[in-house]
Amino acid sequence: MKNPILNSFEELESCYDQLMSWCDVLQAIADFLPCHIDESLCGRISRGLIPLLLTTHQLEERSISSVLGLIMEVEELADAREHRYVGRLFDHDAAQHIVFTLETLSEGRCRLSWEAVGYQLRSFFCSMRRHIKSEQEIIRLLQRAMEDEPASRSPKVTAQTETA
Repeated sequence: MKNPILNSFEELESCYDQLMSWCDVLQAIADFLPCHIDESLCGRISRGLIPLLLTTHQLEERSISSVLGLIMEVEELADAREHRYVGRLFDHDAAQHIVFTLETLSEGRCRLSWEAVGYQLRSFFCSMRRHIKSEQEIIRLLQRAMEDEPASRSPKVTAQTETA
């Protein structure tokens, strides 16, 4: 039977793939401003970004935060969890700003300059890409630790630990 944490990692990677695709689209928009804004594309991103981000954050919490102890010392866990929580709040707030900007752009009522819109989009997708790469590295470390864990709990090691 497959480990439910590993299944969560697969779901998480799927969310990351979608977020990275949307980062590519946001980069294209930023690169070609003040081009014609595709209203349907802005609408799709506006409707889907927050729910996708929330799903991603829930999966991160359930599948990564719950097993961080495999790769961190106890003293590091509280700080790591706090840092991750603050990062998710920042991501959510930035995504809300992106959604508002995309909505106002597609409706032709954005009050920001093209430079400001480009900066906002770049800030979001650069931050999101860094976040995803960081989380993927943590997943790789956790997967290695999970693979090594059964070996470290062999009867011989368990017996040595109990006698110590």
